[in-house]
Amino acid sequence: MTSRPGASGRARLTTVVLGVVVGFALVAGVVVLALRTLGSDDSAGRPVSSASSPAGSAPAATRVPVPQVSADVLAALPRATTDTTVRGAPVDLSGRSHGVVVQVAQETAGFARPGATPVTVVPAKQIGNPTWLPVLAQRDGWMQVRLPSRPNGATAWIPDTGQRTATTRWAVRIDLATGSMTVDEGKRVAGSWRIGQGQDRTPTPSGETFLLAGFVDPQQSFSPVIYALGAHSDTLDTFGGGPGTVAVHGWPTAAGRTGKVSHGCVRIPDAALDILGRLPTGTPVSITA
Repeated sequence: MTSRPGASGRARLTTVVLGVVVGFALVAGVVVLALRTLGSDDSAGRPVSSASSPAGSAPAATRVPVPQVSADVLAALPRATTDTTVRGAPVDLSGRSHGVVVQVAQETAGFARPGATPVTVVPAKQIGNPTWLPVLAQRDGWMQVRLPSRPNGATAWIPDTGQRTATTRWAVRIDLATGSMTVDEGKRVAGSWRIGQGQDRTPTPSGETFLLAGFVDPQQSFSPVIYALGAHSDTLDTFGGGPGTVAVHGWPTAAGRTGKVSHGCVRIPDAALDILGRLPTGTPVSITA
């Protein structure tokens, strides 16, 4: 468990390195926020049975055996992080978790489908935080999870071994057509704001994604905190020395966070940053064009 951030979204900090599409220069030495995790000490997350299924998925019937995978094969597979590309991963940009997430507490092989050849290894940490991934479906003793890697919409199936699962009522909706972001807590709208988004040559990618991690970059002053999503630029393979991870962050001027102004990031006011500080890792983010 991690400590819970205060209203500003800042909490216990650890140093890591990350480059993101923040519409600025290299994000080099950054400080990770220990984001609140689901199932912690408030009602935002509640444990759920690992046998439950997100809406639209079928209940488990038979179990597909987990293939034996040698240590050599596992060592050669890409780790599912924001820095990697998982080739062969099924792509699903529209599937929704409905707030259901799973904690991957130890390195776990991810498969293209239940019982198939593994395509990745999911690590227990993502940018210094425990790994919580959205669950899109559960069947046959397996869970389909959304990955933070390229390509956008990458998914994998992991064995359902009774891992800790939870559900959040929080959700983020980013509407690129109207230039707005709305944060919902269940049926209640917690807030809605005008946003800045990617320019025409570096657009903000659309599709279903999730809140991956938050961090502070002491080398910049444009935002008190930056929130990385599990999505990447469709037009930039790298940015500022990093993997082109799309982020949500602040900006010091209203003009600089309104309209098509960034390299793909989403720029929001401080009030919206404060709301995001309440959201747990794995919160679903829907980006529509």
